[in-house]
Amino acid sequence: MVKSIIRPLILVFALVLSLTPAIYAINYSSVEAQIESEELPKIQTAIESLEKHLQASPQDGEALWLIAKAYLYLGDRIEDDILETFETGKEYADAAVEMLPGSPHPHFWQASLMGRIGQTRGILSSLFMVRPMKEALDKALELDESYADAHWVLSQLYHQAPGFPLSIGNKKLALEHAEKSVELDPDNLEYQIQLAVALEYNGRKKEAVQVLDDLLANPALKAKPELKAEAEEYHAKFSK
Repeated sequence: MVKSIIRPLILVFALVLSLTPAIYAINYSSVEAQIESEELPKIQTAIESLEKHLQASPQDGEALWLIAKAYLYLGDRIEDDILETFETGKEYADAAVEMLPGSPHPHFWQASLMGRIGQTRGILSSLFMVRPMKEALDKALELDESYADAHWVLSQLYHQAPGFPLSIGNKKLALEHAEKSVELDPDNLEYQIQLAVALEYNGRKKEAVQVLDDLLANPALKAKPELKAEAEEYHAKFSK
């Protein structure tokens, strides 16, 4: 009697599995490592993996903000369709915010992609995006006040946006957020460059040059040729 009941149940279960779309397994840490490699083929592979996963799990907020991040990294490393790439990334970030409103990551990547879109279009053509970008960064920090990347991007925003009455540009806040990002993660080379930029922006050129001197003496910079070139460019500019 028991066997006669179990056998139909097994058949029904097998039928349900056969009709259910296969879930594409994905390792978030591995995919993020591919993105952060900054190597174009690996970033493209990460995007392919995430897109395949999202076909089966379109409401996976974690995968949504990761693919938004991947599209930002991709847009930084291609020569064609850059604006469209950043806009695609922002669409994923917007969806991630809806799925994971309580996580700082979707808000951060939403803001970062707004920033890239603004830089690509030109800041004066994108002033309408400044406040939504700031609101997204503020939300990320509300959820995690130690989110160093959000402080770093806010520093850039306060530095690059025009000041009052056109926009929110603010020398003091640019420096405060640059200092906070370095305080939270003193080994981050990009934060060091932004700190130097913010110091110079506030008229503290000697301190800016010292930050760059220390950075250029850092052996870790050799592994980052693009950052090294940027640091050298600022150093030459600020030393005049």
